[in-house]
Amino acid sequence: MKVNAKYVNPFIEAAMKVVTRITGIEVRRGHLSYKAKVEPSFGVSIIIGIYGFLVGQVVYSMENTLAERMVDKLLDGRSPQEKKIMFVDTLGELANMITGNATALLNQRKDYALKITTPAIATGDNLSINLIPKPALVLGLYTQYGPIEISVAVEEQETLSEIDALDSVLSEI
Repeated sequence: MKVNAKYVNPFIEAAMKVVTRITGIEVRRGHLSYKAKVEPSFGVSIIIGIYGFLVGQVVYSMENTLAERMVDKLLDGRSPQEKKIMFVDTLGELANMITGNATALLNQRKDYALKITTPAIATGDNLSINLIPKPALVLGLYTQYGPIEISVAVEEQETLSEIDALDSVLSEI
């Protein structure tokens, strides 16, 4: 299975817009690479599932320094303790905004809507995260506070019409 690049560009576009607009941190495009399976490179990872005409996961990975800087910008005026308490939720909300914007762009091209799961967030050094064993296109984005890595591991779902037909049968029962 190969990840189609046309499904990746909306994530680049959405990440650059959302991070810049919401945090005020400038973002530049970086590398695009391929990995046989999703393996986050940094100590903060945000994982969001996608389902609909595409199925898979998107993983946002960054260094703790950048994550803290973004939370500081988003929660400007809050106490350090409040920022610490809201750290994970704030990062999850930022990832939701990026993924929501990207899926909205993708939905314009299809008759079916993509849905996303609640973000799962993992932080710390030497983390071991078992993600779906799918290949991923990895997008590198750069900020003055460190890189953001977005791993997109999605594939087209071939059976949507069968699922829709089954749904209508089930709703009649």
